[in-house]
Amino acid sequence: MTVLQALDVIWIHDSCIRPPGPKMVVCIEPHLGLFFRINTKDNRQTPVKLLAREHPFLDHNSHLECGEPLELDDYVIEQALERKPVLGKLSRDLVAAILSAVESAKTLSQRDKAAIRAALA
Repeated sequence: MTVLQALDVIWIHDSCIRPPGPKMVVCIEPHLGLFFRINTKDNRQTPVKLLAREHPFLDHNSHLECGEPLELDDYVIEQALERKPVLGKLSRDLVAAILSAVESAKTLSQRDKAAIRAALA
């Protein structure tokens, strides 16, 4: 099994978006399988801006949705990595902004906030 690290970016098939399809997600806590989606618009849960010039896997500036995380199991992650390897990693320069967004997110449990803090430390 390939182990992802915090801030690794992968493609998954996301059945929760409309229409269902491929979506870039960022591993924010690898042991619990917590991921945040990358979206074009900033109208989602506590967004953090991602600049394309700092992230070569992005075609345009985007936003990390730092609210309720996706919980992906090993099977989903392995299937995603069989289709396409890790795309890259978010800049460590974003950790402070991500942690600030996580702390202000009303949809995250205290347990998840603590786990994310530890993973990004």
